[in-house]
Amino acid sequence: MKTTALVGSGGRIALEKFLLPLFFLCIYNGVISRAQTVSQGAGMMIGSGGCVTSENDLNLQGGGTLDVEGTLVLKKDLVNQNSSATGLGAGLIEFSGSSPQVVSGQNIIGDLRINNGAGVAIAGDTRVNGALKLKSGLVVLGTNNLLLGPAASDSGGSAAGMAVVTGTGEFRKEFPVSPSLPISFTFPVGDTTATAEYSPVTVNFTGATFNSGNYLGVTLKNSPDPNPGIASADYLKRYWNLNNNAITGAISCGLTFIFTDADVVGSKANLFCLRSDPVVETLNAVNGNQLSGTVSSFGRFTGADQALQASFKVFLQGPYDSVYNHNMSHTLATTLPLGSRTDLTKFPSSQPYNNPTWGYEGTESVATLPPGVVDWVLVELRQADVALHATGATLFARRAGFLKQDGSVVDLDGFSPLKFYHATVSKNIFPVIRHRNHMAVMAAHAAVKDGSGTYTYDFSSGTSQVWGGATGVKKVDNTPLRWGMIAADANADNNIWNNDYTNFYVPSFFISNHYLPADFNLDANVWNNDYTNFYVPNFFISNMLP
Repeated sequence: MKTTALVGSGGRIALEKFLLPLFFLCIYNGVISRAQTVSQGAGMMIGSGGCVTSENDLNLQGGGTLDVEGTLVLKKDLVNQNSSATGLGAGLIEFSGSSPQVVSGQNIIGDLRINNGAGVAIAGDTRVNGALKLKSGLVVLGTNNLLLGPAASDSGGSAAGMAVVTGTGEFRKEFPVSPSLPISFTFPVGDTTATAEYSPVTVNFTGATFNSGNYLGVTLKNSPDPNPGIASADYLKRYWNLNNNAITGAISCGLTFIFTDADVVGSKANLFCLRSDPVVETLNAVNGNQLSGTVSSFGRFTGADQALQASFKVFLQGPYDSVYNHNMSHTLATTLPLGSRTDLTKFPSSQPYNNPTWGYEGTESVATLPPGVVDWVLVELRQADVALHATGATLFARRAGFLKQDGSVVDLDGFSPLKFYHATVSKNIFPVIRHRNHMAVMAAHAAVKDGSGTYTYDFSSGTSQVWGGATGVKKVDNTPLRWGMIAADANADNNIWNNDYTNFYVPSFFISNHYLPADFNLDANVWNNDYTNFYVPNFFISNMLP
């Protein structure tokens, strides 16, 4: 015998201030036969102060309504077949079964309480406008999102009661459009990869503009950060993704991430909070099992040992303007739209040194180009007692970064020093700067640390600053006096010979609006001036690095 009853079209059940099993219902304007299926056009209501316990699945068919103003306790699944998000009332819906339960469909719930040690799976995007109470059991999001509205709160979590967010589904929090700052929230999230581990994220906004429909979403993985440059001697086997929607303006947000000892590889004492994507940024040192930092944008976060930071200055002969601006032109980056590095009509959004000439497979990329960028450069760090011994065999770190108009070599945010991870220094550092069509330069002297611990070096202040002296650089300006990397090395072999002309300049001649190695002045065109002003005067220059 079926234990469900069908409420026919036009029927309505009003339950108020009664505790009734769902197979016993009062009839109001309709026919009842032990209903737990609400059909199209029908409605079920639990009035304020009422409490109903459902021992079986509650099926809400397309066009059916459920209005919980009191309390609905579900021992089995909630199946919502409506095709769009459906409000289920402002009351409390509790999942307290003894076996795993499923919430399907798109549901808008007042208060939601999880009290099922076997867990609850969210099988459709779900919104909570009131309170989320994680009393017992895991809420598994999978590919679906759980969003708490601007007035919603949560009661905190634990390894026994949390949201599992290891899939693509996000735990989201919407903030009021005009909140009183500061405003904070703790995401009660974790994973069950090997065992249940609670690793919540707390955000504390002290500045931001919260537009309509805003939210901050969180997912995480119990594995090392996917950026290969992050996994050094000391790191976490855990990372968090924070996804921002419609939170704009001057964002200032303090972040706190909690991890477990089981997440640590190496020494916990050496960890720092890192933003690993879209750009790598070092935040605060670890404090117990807590990572923290203040950010102006979001992305992916993890823990690893502190980066080696480097701030270098270098100029390229080709785009240097010695007449008007006394710096480098950024015509290439402003003429070509940002795009794939395989499309030569675009300025590459990812580093262009991933080919046999350089053999560099770094993942550096940007979604937007910072202002003032001239081009990508590849930076090597070598270590030795003296420059003569700083051969290629002493290379211990390298990465791509941006060269700005003022000669500064910066990280992908456009202003920070370059950061190198899993870089252990035991001797003097001799940096090398490489560019697609200028001869590489190596420091003739060791880089020095400034007061912040950043390694610094200026390649532009004189010929004695580079390996090879006057054969390694060309004077690019008299006022101020500056030297720069030599243009017209199209095949990047540190020689300017016939093959740079025959194999690169000739086939590219008269091509416009392209990203090409024969464009020696970086104006997005290969014309006569590339040959006359750079290839001819630099022909037969050679400066092989040690």
